[in-house]
Amino acid sequence: MDYYQAKQYIKSLSGRGIVPGLSNIEALLRALSNPERKLNIIHVAGTNGKGSFGAYLSSVITASDKHCGRFVSPCVGEYKNTFLLDGESVSQDIIASCCKTLKAGMDKLEEKNIFPTSFEAETALAFLIFAEISPDYVIIECGMGGKSDATNVIEKPLLSVITKISLDHTAFLGSSLVEIATQKAGIIKPGVPVVSVIQDDDAISVIESVCKSNASPLHIADTPKLLCTDDSMTEFEFQNEKYITHMLGAYQPENAALAITAAKLLKIPLDAIKKGIETARWSYRFERVGKFILDGAHNPDGATALAKSLKIYTNHEDTAFICACFKDKDYNKIAEITAPYAKTVFCITAPTERGLDKKILCNAFKAHGVQAQCEDTLEDAIKKAYAFKNTVIFGTLSVLADAKQTIERLQKNATL
Repeated sequence: MDYYQAKQYIKSLSGRGIVPGLSNIEALLRALSNPERKLNIIHVAGTNGKGSFGAYLSSVITASDKHCGRFVSPCVGEYKNTFLLDGESVSQDIIASCCKTLKAGMDKLEEKNIFPTSFEAETALAFLIFAEISPDYVIIECGMGGKSDATNVIEKPLLSVITKISLDHTAFLGSSLVEIATQKAGIIKPGVPVVSVIQDDDAISVIESVCKSNASPLHIADTPKLLCTDDSMTEFEFQNEKYITHMLGAYQPENAALAITAAKLLKIPLDAIKKGIETARWSYRFERVGKFILDGAHNPDGATALAKSLKIYTNHEDTAFICACFKDKDYNKIAEITAPYAKTVFCITAPTERGLDKKILCNAFKAHGVQAQCEDTLEDAIKKAYAFKNTVIFGTLSVLADAKQTIERLQKNATL
């Protein structure tokens, strides 16, 4: 099996859908000799900020001369970016070799009428890869939720981390913040320290209750103090120390503070923490590409964070949006939150089965007082938006990699 075949194999399992619960993944890992038990894992759940937190903590660990693996799903861009080592993609040969081992285990289960889903297989693949390359630490992100998430087979992580919790995936996780927080807090294990940010009252009460019942120490990262910001960096103060981050966005100091809190519990030296925060990079989180800003905001909480950044970095009179959303997201609320920060919105349909019709999205923005129009393709929208000083592309991660490639291609060909 080569790398291309490995990608195709995982993709071929997507028709199995989403099946919450751990029985299939537990059976699969037993068939693979439980590679997850060989790893020092930081387990991360939450609605928004998981990727940025992981980027910061991985960078900090690398700055301390240790090696850090990361499992990121869904990734944006090339599939190999799902599995990272020290911020770089794991080699394609290792992915292919481990996927061959995975398939052998899957075949044995299917003979017993056990059919793990794509995400369950991908999670097992991550454990196989990192057991093979053996980094000092591995950051594992939940796919969705926590309690019933395939990654929750981790029996004894070093830390359980819960980023900001908000309403998302309500069809699977529940319609209230209490229900969703209960799912996220399901990653908390007896005696394992928990790190979180300041949450809404409903969410933090659940986290505190679960920590208490598990005798798990809870560490809350206080809100950092913003000192100064420009188009290339943000300086902030946290626990009487000054830090610099080049990951833009009003929400990034909070993500960095969470990583700093986790790093201190891992006993990483302060100089490595500061270096790691400053050198951390994570694509598609308020990432500038010339006149364009690419942001992963795809739910109301993410839209609120994006709006705070737009207030700092842009002028709505000279800002355009390019937006695509999924049908199962609260696109009306996303439009309501972000509409005041744009002069015009170019709406497209996300290129997946879950993609919301661009006409519906266009009407949602118009209903909140901003000019909006439909475009047939992402490239058409990018060309028309170029007249503005800033164009923000957001609404779903599914279009961001294509957007970046299209912008770079058009600039190279001098058609922008």
